[in-house]
Amino acid sequence: MNSKKISFTLAAGLALLLAGCGTQSTNNSHSSSSSSLIAAKTNDKISADNMSPQQAVAVITAYAGNKYGDDWATTAKKGQQDGLQVNLYRTDKYQLSDNGQGVAYNVTANGQSTGLVYTVKGNDVTIYQDAQSGAAKKLTTVSRADMVDYLNHNGQGQLVNNLAKDAKVVDKTNGGLTGPTTDTTGSSTHGQVGKYGNEGPVNVPSEMQGTWYTADNNTHGTLTFGSHTYKYSGPDDNGETQQLYKQDSSFLENEDNATNKAITQATMNWLRAIFVNAKGMHWLCTHGWLQTAGAGTYFAVHTETINGKQVKVLVEAGGADMHVDAVYYQTPEMAKQQADTKYDDLDYMD
Repeated sequence: MNSKKISFTLAAGLALLLAGCGTQSTNNSHSSSSSSLIAAKTNDKISADNMSPQQAVAVITAYAGNKYGDDWATTAKKGQQDGLQVNLYRTDKYQLSDNGQGVAYNVTANGQSTGLVYTVKGNDVTIYQDAQSGAAKKLTTVSRADMVDYLNHNGQGQLVNNLAKDAKVVDKTNGGLTGPTTDTTGSSTHGQVGKYGNEGPVNVPSEMQGTWYTADNNTHGTLTFGSHTYKYSGPDDNGETQQLYKQDSSFLENEDNATNKAITQATMNWLRAIFVNAKGMHWLCTHGWLQTAGAGTYFAVHTETINGKQVKVLVEAGGADMHVDAVYYQTPEMAKQQADTKYDDLDYMD
């Protein structure tokens, strides 16, 4: 598959965390006991890669609540029932020891502020409490990877997922974040959730995430899905990472939006994505953000019998009739072995 088949456009979200591993200024050993944890331990695991803004807020809140207790713990507990909201302010609203990138993230539950703030700088997050009254108390500077490691070690993955589910991000900088910022993957962006019909990131199913390989159609290509991202790479097309978002259904009803140069630039790497059940499979369907005609491209995880074993594959289909274009595998060796194999239970174009 060539990514030019779809009018792939790119984008990103708000600057909550940058990719990579940083250092932390306080001892971050796995010292929590099960009796002091906010939530009961589960086997759910979370990833430090491709976080949405909502997931980033949830990770920081769960980490600070478990590690430092007090108002962070109270907010994490309330957030599971009332929903988290992070309000973005200029850092000059508070007295902080480190202004980060100039944005202070004020974490609340049910909209009630208790002075819980964090800032982002480079690869690190600095967490504060009591920011509403004089100089804020700094608790730590910690990397995203270290927070995720701590939470996974203490079985708090389900807590993070619960907090992220209904979390909201509200820009209160009077639109000051609508220019180029940095998204949760560290990429340069030109937009944010809430603009140009963007209703937030689409969650890629966990079984679809990772890198897939194909040798069908005499093309050695790879597809890589993150939590909310897509990237195709081939011999002549080493594409950029595309961000997958939900789109307001009324956005393209205004025909001018599809041809507006400013919108085209701002949504340069966004894809709109939805889920479709068809032909016995659950498909992730993608279109270019401003695409107004033509079928989308569909992806579904499926199981085939290969060498007598049940093997998970990724099926790509396209066109109005959703004919299979290619099958992807989890290793390049199997992709080569199964090149151009046609399976009886898949619908190909004759």
